[in-house]
Amino acid sequence: MPDNVIEVLVAGDVYPNVADGLASFADLRELLSAADVVAGNCEGAYSDRPSPAPSHKHMMVSPTERGSMLGAAGFDVLSLANNHMIDGGYVGLEDTRELLASQGIATMGAGENLAAALRPAIVERGGVRIAFLGFCSVFPVGYEARPGRPGIAAVRVRTRYDDPDPNFWEPGIDPVISTEPFAEDLARYTETIAAVRQQADVVLVLNHWGYSSRLEILQDYELRLARAGIDSGADAVLCCHHHSLRGIEFRNGKPIFYGLGTLVHHLSTLYPPSQAELDRRRRKFGAQAHIPDEAFPLFPFHPDARQTGLAVLDVSPDGIVGAGFVPALIRADGSTEPLRPGDQRAADVCGYLQRITADRGFTTTLRPAERHGYLLAVAEPGPQPEAAPGQAAAVLAR
Repeated sequence: MPDNVIEVLVAGDVYPNVADGLASFADLRELLSAADVVAGNCEGAYSDRPSPAPSHKHMMVSPTERGSMLGAAGFDVLSLANNHMIDGGYVGLEDTRELLASQGIATMGAGENLAAALRPAIVERGGVRIAFLGFCSVFPVGYEARPGRPGIAAVRVRTRYDDPDPNFWEPGIDPVISTEPFAEDLARYTETIAAVRQQADVVLVLNHWGYSSRLEILQDYELRLARAGIDSGADAVLCCHHHSLRGIEFRNGKPIFYGLGTLVHHLSTLYPPSQAELDRRRRKFGAQAHIPDEAFPLFPFHPDARQTGLAVLDVSPDGIVGAGFVPALIRADGSTEPLRPGDQRAADVCGYLQRITADRGFTTTLRPAERHGYLLAVAEPGPQPEAAPGQAAAVLAR
């Protein structure tokens, strides 16, 4: 790799919560240690004195000792903009920030007030300044930072349910669902990215959003906000929360990873699910309802969600010069294994990612290569489809 090109790895959700968390990264450490910068999303709080937030949904707070190995695992930057960061109250947020800082890990996306939550984490490697921003759109009410109150960097989104045929009354019919960011939050999001663009050579935006109960689904607000991030000055937008992979799109030559899944995330508190929870899933999803596998108590999600990996970004002072994806699989013991060339499992994960990318209408192609002895699926933009007559305004508005 040229001297002025820096390798950045970005993971999705990261939350080790077992006695020996470092063991869960044993197979990843060779890959992580070879990179210049490793980033991800810290999907929960670490505190020995949590004060549970009244609005928390699923409590995700662990003793500080269980997060004390994240620096040794290889992380340099972690976003705190997610739906669990205030589960342990403001004191839980404070303890998590201090714990990560003590390991030399820079954080962003949450802080003691709104200004702090919007402040980027900036790291410099080989003369390249890389700024990281974190935002979240899925969270309990009250977790958002305010000018004088701690919290996360939030982009609130309204959901609308409309009649599919305004000329016909048909009570109970499945509605058309649309999502719309709050105007003031959208403005703050784009203005923050544009301002940080002046502070660094490369700007990477890590967004935490989406609907985690349906695999592969992208909502319109995800598309709009991700594209707005690129248009505002981000060199790449990388998303998580879904517990599963999503497609890859290029906008103006810059990559958007719509879902990086989960790298290492232990959720034993959610297993086994109660009978009430199982009944709820069956009512909501019918035949698509996922019943957790007893063999995966630390990660009780759909088998497709065990397919994961890391985004690979090659960056220079002029921006991103290459993008790709290293496939990996989550094991039953809660560890994660990055996959090597020639491994059929690697081909299967990359094939899945290529399929869901194409199914969404994105033209990105994945080309097999190798990086540090692991399979690298090089992401490349394909030809952009031409807008049909009359659609130009709609395309520009996205």
